[in-house]
Amino acid sequence: MIIELLDRKKVHYTDCQVVRGLHGHDRRTEEWFYHEAKRYFDDHFRQVFFDEDQKQEIFQTAFVKLWSEMDNGRITVIADEVCRQQQNGEWRTMTCSLNTFLMAFARTEHRELVRRQKEDTYPEFEDTVNRNQPPTTMADEETPEDLKNRIIDDCISQLSPRCADILTMFYYQQMTLDQIMEQRPENTSKNGLKTAKNKCMNTLRERVAAEFRKLNLKA
Repeated sequence: MIIELLDRKKVHYTDCQVVRGLHGHDRRTEEWFYHEAKRYFDDHFRQVFFDEDQKQEIFQTAFVKLWSEMDNGRITVIADEVCRQQQNGEWRTMTCSLNTFLMAFARTEHRELVRRQKEDTYPEFEDTVNRNQPPTTMADEETPEDLKNRIIDDCISQLSPRCADILTMFYYQQMTLDQIMEQRPENTSKNGLKTAKNKCMNTLRERVAAEFRKLNLKA
């Protein structure tokens, strides 16, 4: 077991190699990516989740969604670049890492978990509200708020890995700039990190606003 762990640490696959390996059902690549994704998830979310069972549930669900994207061919390698198929069928180069994309799925799962917990806490209130609402159909399943959240997640996943990491740590994990600098030693200046955060946020706002306008959604 110790030798296997040491061997695994010596091996590193690029995202292109991971996608190709998973498409080819290479067991070594599959195993390495699972452990690497789990390590990345634990490192970045250890300050967010305090319930170990919930943490594992969120990771497993998010990982399966990412795996399905690759297994179904929606994430593939084109001209040595990892690309993802958009809803309109267009292929677009992914500007974030697979691990960062995993975090977008995890954020969605966390929001869904919180929503379910609120419903369980106030069942009588929810029943009262539901009795006053018209019956839902399949077309009604995704609410405008769900759609907005999905758009935001998609836009975050298209940011650079640096921007996605900084925004995730600051806004989602609620880390201070000092804490982020501890996680990201390449950011040596607090003022520089603050400037980078603001620029990344402005980029995200512009992309989200553009997507909202396409669907006539209000921010």
